[in-house]
Amino acid sequence: MVVEVAAIFRAPNGTVSPAPRPDAADSSATPEAPGNLEFTAAFPGPAPRRAAHRGRARALAAASLAILLGVTAAAGLPALLSPRPADDPGALAKAGSDAPESGGPGLGSPSVAGEGASPGSSGVVPQVVLPSTALPSPTKATAATDTPPRTNVPPPSPDRWVATTGSDSADGSVTRPWRSIQHAVDVTLSGGVITVRAGTYHGFVVRRSGLVVQGASGESAVVSGGTYVVLVEGVSNATIRHLTIQKAPDRWGSGIRINGSRNVRVENSLVRDNHSFGIKVKDSTGVRVTNNEIRGNDTGIELSGSVGGTVISGNRIHHNNRMVTSSRGGNGIVFAKTSGLVTVSGNTLWGNRARHLTDNGYDGGAFEVYASSNLRITGNIMWDNNNVMETGTDGSAPCSHINFTRNVAYGPGTVVNETQGVILRCASSSLIANNTFDGLDTFAFYVTASGSFAGSIGGLRIENNIVLRGRIYSLDKGLPGSLVIDHNLDFPGGSTAEYSDHLAFVEGHGNTDSLAEFRSWTGYDAHGIQANPRLADRAKHDYRLRAGSPAIDAGARIGSAYVGSAPDIGRFERGA
Repeated sequence: MVVEVAAIFRAPNGTVSPAPRPDAADSSATPEAPGNLEFTAAFPGPAPRRAAHRGRARALAAASLAILLGVTAAAGLPALLSPRPADDPGALAKAGSDAPESGGPGLGSPSVAGEGASPGSSGVVPQVVLPSTALPSPTKATAATDTPPRTNVPPPSPDRWVATTGSDSADGSVTRPWRSIQHAVDVTLSGGVITVRAGTYHGFVVRRSGLVVQGASGESAVVSGGTYVVLVEGVSNATIRHLTIQKAPDRWGSGIRINGSRNVRVENSLVRDNHSFGIKVKDSTGVRVTNNEIRGNDTGIELSGSVGGTVISGNRIHHNNRMVTSSRGGNGIVFAKTSGLVTVSGNTLWGNRARHLTDNGYDGGAFEVYASSNLRITGNIMWDNNNVMETGTDGSAPCSHINFTRNVAYGPGTVVNETQGVILRCASSSLIANNTFDGLDTFAFYVTASGSFAGSIGGLRIENNIVLRGRIYSLDKGLPGSLVIDHNLDFPGGSTAEYSDHLAFVEGHGNTDSLAEFRSWTGYDAHGIQANPRLADRAKHDYRLRAGSPAIDAGARIGSAYVGSAPDIGRFERGA
């Protein structure tokens, strides 16, 4: 007798088809939909003989099933079997009772041939069915490779490290640092902190937001050379701190240049010996430049374009005095055609001056304002600069809403007769108030509405200032009626300044030493005072008012807080 054993696939809709062979060419083929893999055994002959052959058929079915289970186990099929109802439940129960608990060895085909059978015979077909589960797709094995994993992928920590002994093929950790700052800023993700160990490095460009590049605590990390030693461009929330930035060689270069960015911080760094700017900020908002030393550059800081929200505070800006061949250079802070509110406070500026080789003249100073508006310059200390502040325009934009308040400037400078005060060529709707000027060589205030770089000074107010040991005013003719000059205190004499014995110079009248005469010529300073202000210690530049000072409660009300019946004149409000 021959018993024919076969595996078939029964789909959920009842369709029956041959099951896939494990040894077929495409061993990854799977049924298109979940169904049941069925094992069938058929034996021929008339019905009376079927019972006689049933025992042998059961044995053959069990053996064939064992073979099939071995193959399916090798192909990744579930080993667990479950019965499925068939046309003859009784036959299924008898066949299931003899099924083995585990499959046999994985052989190629589930078909087994026996004696005494003829193909095509009919009879009862017992079925053994695998669980109703689609065949899983086999997983491709990963090919072996000799290539090591990438070692420059940053570690999980946001901290990265750079050292002169590092390698850019390392991972940037503290024990395996990178070699170049540029590589670090290129691969570090936003939010990362890059710490640079001691040594000298090439310049770098930051074009990814959210990075911090800082020198290691207690170490000297120097970044040197390049048109822009550090360029920060098109980013937000970037920070540069604890670095030395030096030696940009190009005439229009910068130690640090910030372009088209927002909320960038430069802090606690040394920016030195750069052409032409220590720090240049262009079309960038919310920039903060704080607690840096900025020295030996052509110009310390220059701002241009849209720079609203920028704050410059707590910096030491000095000796930006390189000799240049044009009108640029020798300034502490320059505002060049800016828009947006800028606050400059708590800085010290000294030794900022430049000698122009083309005209044998001198220029430079603590502040230069060129066609710029909305500036708040307050609480700064200045000495030995060519001038305190100079304003001007080319006519393309006004200088307006400049508040220069509560600053101290003193001299004379290291170059005799070349330390000037505030030069006001354009300053509409501006306020120069509550400042103290001591020992300036030529004047405290030069005011003109004509000539080169002149613009509107309508609505300018000069009030509540103290001027010691120097000429307080140099006034041009043709000044607007809206100009206010009042409540200022002058105490001339006791200085080597060129015009220290004069109160004022007025175009068309000349010099005068008399406040009354000055009033009669100009109508200004109706509430002005000419007296000793009684300062705490002028020799030590302590300009606080002592009790009994004539400056106490003698100022104009200009909107700032005060103690007493009226504001005091000068930088410091007594009792505040």
